[in-house]
Amino acid sequence: MSDNKLAEEREQRRNAFLAWDIENELPLDIGEYHLERIDKQEERIYKAFGWTSLKNGWQVRAIFDEETMDYMIKMDLNLVVLTEIEVITGDFETFKDFVKRWTVKAIKKELLQRKDLSVLVKGHAFTQWDYSHALPEKIGHFTRVIEPVNPLQGLNGSYIIATYECREKELGALFFYNVYRDEYYGEFRAGGIPIIIHTYDAKDVKKFDMILTKYLEKDLQNLYDHPVMEDE
Repeated sequence: MSDNKLAEEREQRRNAFLAWDIENELPLDIGEYHLERIDKQEERIYKAFGWTSLKNGWQVRAIFDEETMDYMIKMDLNLVVLTEIEVITGDFETFKDFVKRWTVKAIKKELLQRKDLSVLVKGHAFTQWDYSHALPEKIGHFTRVIEPVNPLQGLNGSYIIATYECREKELGALFFYNVYRDEYYGEFRAGGIPIIIHTYDAKDVKKFDMILTKYLEKDLQNLYDHPVMEDE
């Protein structure tokens, strides 16, 4: 596609989004999430608007991706970005309808009401775990954002049960529980790039607690001091 053709298509899409009266057709506030226009082209992605959390900066964005030629919703949770597969379409009018019908329900269920756990995870060990010692609110330069009492559902049976962030350097750690494999594991992030680690692999919460207590403070300090780490 020529540069002129690409610029023309981008401008048409942008104008269509700008003509959409989102301030009157969509909820301005959903809990702590506030609607705002973004109107920004970043390489192949056009970010049109989104709901941003006033507490942690998480953002639920409406975008267009030129690689797949689809409109979609992305949940940017700083350390991880989730795609809402129910709201992917190549047709703008269909996308508008999806967003109107989906927004409030999904943000409430997936982000605001995370204590309402699926029957798949109720009764699993992490839901009754006293993690106050293993996962303190702050560790050095890192702040706990997600904790096991409010897990976030991921993909393929995984739940994000804890995260730590250092926004100053765009660093973080994520810890998961997989329902189907009945196991715990973790990974670090540096500048959005995953760093796979196996130190935190565990089959039960007792062992997971012991590993976190032994290694997490040291590993987070090492991540802060040396952000470029190799996968284990």
